[in-house]
Amino acid sequence: MEIVYAIEAAQKSKLTRVLEAEPYADDSFARAGYVLKDSTALGLPAGKLVVYMKVADEALAKKLEAKLKAVEGIAALAGGEKQKVAEAIAAEQDAACSGFGAVFG
Repeated sequence: MEIVYAIEAAQKSKLTRVLEAEPYADDSFARAGYVLKDSTALGLPAGKLVVYMKVADEALAKKLEAKLKAVEGIAALAGGEKQKVAEAIAAEQDAACSGFGAVFG
């Protein structure tokens, strides 16, 4: 399950507190893994931060989404914007893996 949310960049401290809370808990963002990016780096309008996660466990995904929804001003991305973010992050991760493989290859 892909989870994509956006928030105004001015609210970064509120979002960071939630993302970094209890990093060793079973239902933490640190364990699930997330990407936090500036919206312009993902081809979206400027001034926002985007949180992206790909979570296999649906129950965990729902818990993480509930935590995100508690942050004031955060909104879920859907449709074309969500797809655009997912594709941009996948391409970035593939490029990073390719580059790392070239070092040892």
